[in-house]
Amino acid sequence: MPQHQPLNRKQRQSRLEAQRRQKRPVVDMYNIIKYFVLCILFSLIAIGMKMVVLNAVRISPTPEIGNGMLTLSEIRNTGAAFGLFAGQQDTIIVVSALAVLVITFIVIAASSRISRSALPAMSFLSTGILMNMLDRIQYGYVIDYIKINAMPNFPYFNVPDIMVVVGAVCLVLAIITRK
Repeated sequence: MPQHQPLNRKQRQSRLEAQRRQKRPVVDMYNIIKYFVLCILFSLIAIGMKMVVLNAVRISPTPEIGNGMLTLSEIRNTGAAFGLFAGQQDTIIVVSALAVLVITFIVIAASSRISRSALPAMSFLSTGILMNMLDRIQYGYVIDYIKINAMPNFPYFNVPDIMVVVGAVCLVLAIITRK
C-alpha cells in the first residue's frame, strides 16, 4: 500500500482550485482543524491566566504588576462590555452562543477562502466570546481581574476581553487588506 505524503500549501491550493473548477463544494479540512486547534490553545491560555491571577489575588488582595502599571483584583461583571446590559445574563449568553456559532459556520463554509491572517483572528474572537460565556454560565457573571492604573476610569477586564478586541481588530484588518 503506498504511503501518502502530506500536501504542501501550494499543492493544497492547486487541489482546491481544481475542485472549484469542477463546481464541487470546497472544504479545506486543514483550515477547519487549525481553527479548532487554535481555539483550544487560546482557551488553555485564558484559563491558565485566570488561574494564575486569581491565585495571586487570594495571596495579596490587590497585587500590582509592572511598577504599578496594572492592578489585579477579582471583580464580578454582570454586564457585557463596559458593564452594559447588566443583569441580562440569559440574553448575553444567547447572543454569545450565536456569535460563536456564526463565526464557526463561516470558518467551515468558507474554509478554502479564509486568509492566513483571518483564521487566527476568528479563532481569537470566538475563543474570547466563548470563555466569557462559560464564565456567565458557571458563575452568573464574568470574572474581570486586570486594571490599567494609568487609565483610572477604564473598567476592569480579563484575557478573553483582550482576545475579543484583538481578534476583532485583526479580522477587520485582514478583511481590509485581504491577507
